[in-house]
Formats: sequence, C-alpha cells, structure tokens
Amino acid sequence: MRRWWLINLSIVVTFVALEVIGKSTFNQTALGVNKNNKPLLIAQNYSRTRIMPLGDSITGGEGVQNSYRRLLWFYLLNAGYSIDFVGSLQVNCGRRPSLPDFDLDNEGHCGWRADQILARIDEWASKTRPDVVLIHLGTNDLGSGETPESTIEDIRGIIQKLRYYNPYVKILLAEIIPSCGSLERKALFNAQIPTLANQTNTYQSPVMVVDQYSGFNLSDTFDGCHPNDTGEWKIANRWLEALKKVL
Repeated sequence: MRRWWLINLSIVVTFVALEVIGKSTFNQTALGVNKNNKPLLIAQNYSRTRIMPLGDSITGGEGVQNSYRRLLWFYLLNAGYSIDFVGSLQVNCGRRPSLPDFDLDNEGHCGWRADQILARIDEWASKTRPDVVLIHLGTNDLGSGETPESTIEDIRGIIQKLRYYNPYVKILLAEIIPSCGSLERKALFNAQIPTLANQTNTYQSPVMVVDQYSGFNLSDTFDGCHPNDTGEWKIANRWLEALKKVL
C-alpha cells in the first residue's frame, strides 16, 4: 500500500512540474497602489506568466511619462495575476520613468519600425521566451513612408519568429492609436490587422486583435504623438481586458 501511495505521489509531482515548465517561478512581491499613488506590498510565491510589451515609444514611454506599462502592471497584480514583464530594456526612451516602482522590463524601442523589430526579435525572444506578447507597432513605419502592406508583413514575420521560441505564445495585436501623422494611413493599416490576426491565429498560439484606436483622441497625447496620463490609462485598460481572456 505504501509503495502504491508513493507512486501516485510521484505522478502528481511530475504533472505539476510539467505544468509550470515555460513559466518562471520566483518569490514575487504583489504590488498595488493606494490613493496617494504609493505601492502596497504583499509577498507571495507564484509561477509567473512572462509578458513582453513590444513596440516603439508608445510602448516604451516618452519624456517624463511612465508608459501604459506601469498602470497595466498594477492592474494585473491587483486582479490576482502572477506576471513577469520581460524585455531587454529597463528605461523609457533612454531615461527612467518618474515612478520606477513597477517591473520595468520591456521591448519598447523608441523610433523603431516593425522591420527593425523583426531584425532583432530573435535575440530578445531567445532569452526571454515570452508567454504573451503585446504588439503595438506601425506608427513609425507609416510616418517614414512604409506602406501598410509592408508593415503588416513585417509584423507577420515577428509573430512567426516569436513562435519559434515558444510555440504556445499568445499574441495580442493592437490596432494602433490615432496619433502622429496621417490618420487615413493609420485607418488603412488598422483595417488590415484583423485579416492578419485571422491568417496567423491558431488554437495552439492564438492571435487576438486589441482595438487601441477607437476612443483614443489627440487630447490623450501630450505632443500629438505620445500618450499622456489619460492616454496611458486608456491603452492599459484595453490591454487589461484582452489579457483577462488569455491569462
């Protein structure tokens, strides 16, 4: 009887171990924010889901802004999710955010186009192997004369490379915010995002469209391009609602 019990225990332990493969385990501090915008700390052990915020300065954060990533980080932890933002950067466009009290890791490369991200994604994904990737790309491409079609193909290539390092990666693909440059070109680009998502979506590695376009106005930026506090709040909330469906 004792031997049979030990065999069953071994099976259970093996199953649990397999379940956490691909996610980092750590002694996490769950963070929250009080009414004075100060962090609240609750130490717990979790297996974390690796989330890569991927894009340009709208992801990285421009100027003194903290980027949408700070709000999203707190929203997810307060909702009870165990997460780990991953990426090669820990700064917002070359400087630390004004409130660096969140997981700073990201791949928000200021001024970069999708083709430049495509050229480097192997390097980043091979090191972090994200479980979920938030893609907001296309603003700099369209502003520098790239066509919506060529930008779509670059993003398709990014998705393919991400899957090489994690065949089960979940992709959240943004219809980009209406800022910086021609709104008509952005509308043409965004109209192709659902088609790209449908073409690349699989049961194993789903691709979900996230509408960051509608409801976002130039008044949600501080310079006509980059989100201000209100803009970051809008972007973070759209990501949050999408993440709830895949986490």
